[in-house]
Amino acid sequence: MHKNALPLAFASLLVACGGATPRPAVPGSGDTVSMEEMRIVAGRDDDGSLVFDSYDAGQLFERGTELLNAGRCREAVSTYYDRLVREFPSSRYVGAALYNSGLCLHEGGELEASIPYYQGVLERAAAGRDAKHAGLQLAQVLVNLERWEEALPHVDRVLLREDLEAPERLEGLARRAQALLGLERIEDAERQARDALSYYRMQQRTGQIPEPYFAAASNYVLAEAVRLRSEQIELPAADAQTQHQALDQRARLVLDAQREYFNTIRHTDAHWAAAAGYRIGSMYDRLYHALMEAPIPPPTREIAEETMPVYEEEYRSELSRHVRPLLRHAIRYWELTLLMVERTGVQTEWAERTQGELERMRALLLDATDPEPEGEAEEAEEGASGPSAALPALPELPTEMRRESGVGAEVALAAARRAPSSGPRVGALALAR
Repeated sequence: MHKNALPLAFASLLVACGGATPRPAVPGSGDTVSMEEMRIVAGRDDDGSLVFDSYDAGQLFERGTELLNAGRCREAVSTYYDRLVREFPSSRYVGAALYNSGLCLHEGGELEASIPYYQGVLERAAAGRDAKHAGLQLAQVLVNLERWEEALPHVDRVLLREDLEAPERLEGLARRAQALLGLERIEDAERQARDALSYYRMQQRTGQIPEPYFAAASNYVLAEAVRLRSEQIELPAADAQTQHQALDQRARLVLDAQREYFNTIRHTDAHWAAAAGYRIGSMYDRLYHALMEAPIPPPTREIAEETMPVYEEEYRSELSRHVRPLLRHAIRYWELTLLMVERTGVQTEWAERTQGELERMRALLLDATDPEPEGEAEEAEEGASGPSAALPALPELPTEMRRESGVGAEVALAAARRAPSSGPRVGALALAR
């Protein structure tokens, strides 16, 4: 997403991906401008005496900015910035007033309310230095609101600008990947994310992109695209061998996605690391349930119709024990994610979601490891003619899924725990399906 630190119009205050607090736009003293229009308003005071109030656009802008800096955003917008734009539409302060209005509403969580102001900058001050940053901010808002159909063409227009610096171009590429993923254009999103990462690596060698936030965002989109491709593979209602082939394909993609989530974590951005850690556990959770809910393959030999319920129950029971490592993987990765969140101190929606899922998964694992009720063991020993003898071979999990989890995750999360806290950000949750 577009960072809170932006170079604002008419002043080189901050770099696009720095970590400072956003400041309002201020027209610079180096610009050659004509005198501002002055407005004089007559009125009467409490004793009925005639009084005059004179002001120009600059004074309205200064008063609005004072309120903005004091944290009185809504008052700054409605009392001064809106008035400036309405009464002095040709003023050089219009672009800055619109941008400041959009920025303060945006930072205050009023995303919908910020859109007309950012659009106003693009329409009424397109040639000004605010337009580039307003375009990037608007892209962030549209992505956060999941307005993908609007976000994609808007980002494309931003990327056509020739004045984008390397961090801004990376931001645009990452936004485009997010929009494509939101539109469920999975292959295009994957391709765009890879292009963004290639651009990041190229620019990283020159030191032009010091912060990895948007590289991590692109890597997350890449991992999400691979995960979604894996989940498109369903275990069919077929014989065990056919199901095993489908599982092999899905498992390979799950491991590919896991590696990209690890790469996301290694960028050491705490927000995206938490999102990636959550998603790794979620993948194993989904894979477990996909296996447990898949159609039961037919028995290897003919059995009596009245014994089919016993056959199906035994198959589910054996399968549950066989794929239990998937539950342990999910628990392990979610535990590591919560540890990372605690170490970094970053406030993120992923922590609450992970905690809830972790408690559910622990309960599921406990249920899955309950001892067999008395009598079931005897039934299993009925002999070769019983339903157990007709059970097909169970699906084989890849070695990386059968062994104890967490080695790769611990290495990756160790890097994430070293990541500095960069404050709350929004937007990732919109991509979490």
